[in-house]
Amino acid sequence: MALLTKKIGKYSGFEKRKFPFVYLFIAFPVIQFIIFWVYVNFSSIVLAFQDGQGLFTLENFKAVLNAFSAESTVGGIRVNLFMALKHSLLLWGLDFFILFPIGVATTYVLYRRLLGHYVFRICYIIPSLMGAVMWTQLIRYLVRTDGAITLLFKAIGVSVPERTGLFSDPTTAFPTIVAIKIAMGLVGNNAVLTGAFSRVPDEIYESADLDGAGFWTTFFRIAVPCVWSTIATLLTFALCSFVTADYNVFLFTGGNGGNNTETIGYVLYKMTLTISESTGKPFYGQPAALGLLLTAITLPIVLFGRRIIDKVYADVEI
Repeated sequence: MALLTKKIGKYSGFEKRKFPFVYLFIAFPVIQFIIFWVYVNFSSIVLAFQDGQGLFTLENFKAVLNAFSAESTVGGIRVNLFMALKHSLLLWGLDFFILFPIGVATTYVLYRRLLGHYVFRICYIIPSLMGAVMWTQLIRYLVRTDGAITLLFKAIGVSVPERTGLFSDPTTAFPTIVAIKIAMGLVGNNAVLTGAFSRVPDEIYESADLDGAGFWTTFFRIAVPCVWSTIATLLTFALCSFVTADYNVFLFTGGNGGNNTETIGYVLYKMTLTISESTGKPFYGQPAALGLLLTAITLPIVLFGRRIIDKVYADVEI
């Protein structure tokens, strides 16, 4: 206490008058973290081991595990968690292993100012500037029965449902979501990666050109290592959404999530929504158990994945 008083005594009266403002400024995010992260997560862990009367039970976990082996009712909705997990992993793997590397390479190509790069950059960035709700509503309109994409498929001889849109038929609903993920996933991190590449001094690229390094050699040996800290951060965020991202299924399907389109993220949201809208006292034990189980699966994967990511390239100071 004496040491703290001694340190405070070094400040002038004007600086001391700033302390209350600084403390109040910091207090808001700290209180928000305590309420919305510490309390919510602690409450979820407790709920996972309680029944409707607040007594200890493992039935919530049994119900969740049973839903992985066969279709059953969990959290008030009928679902097959294995199929939902399968869809989530497919979409995540597509994004992590294919779309993200392509996006990094495409951003670099555009950044190196090839012929027409301004036009392509504008076309590439515009989708990332528009809200998800706007894009999903536009896409839903395009793939409905009389939508432009549906009519185009019919014109080129592709078989599509006659009386329903592409999201309304089990044979076309999930492939449509995959196609949308491919189209939109390429632009997701373009703005961030462009900013990262722009921090690399042009002199480094010029030196590589003088040494005879080719375009892609410069990309893999110079550009990527220089921006690897940004890429590693984006990959870590992607790992954190390993099984919980919903991929806008709720918006695309109008809240139905049917026709073979469920993901784990959507199932968690739908469970919570269904329980909240039910009559009587809401009980979130089964969604909490599912969330805790997914955390146990995801945490070691994220920690191990981050360790591997850090070893790919050493940190480069530019």
